[in-house]
Amino acid sequence: MSFSGRVGIKGLNKFDEYVVSFEKGEDNTYTKITKKVTRDRTTSVATYYKRDNPIIEEGPYRLTNETDNYDEKMEYEDFDGGKRTLYFKKIIDES
Repeated sequence: MSFSGRVGIKGLNKFDEYVVSFEKGEDNTYTKITKKVTRDRTTSVATYYKRDNPIIEEGPYRLTNETDNYDEKMEYEDFDGGKRTLYFKKIIDES
């Protein structure tokens, strides 16, 4: 393989991924926060660029135990290595 075959093409080593989190408010409701970050494939560094890249907030949501009636689901790994799931139901303002 020649040296030119191993040289990466500029721009192909970066890709976008989305980070979704839920933030708990003072009134025990949750806000869904979605942020787009750019990851460099060679260094695995994720960078958030503020220009033309707003953070999207949705909500409010409430935590629910109903596994068949939810709007959003988030899975995470706890300290023991087990999988846990949080279920959120969007609060609809009927006024």
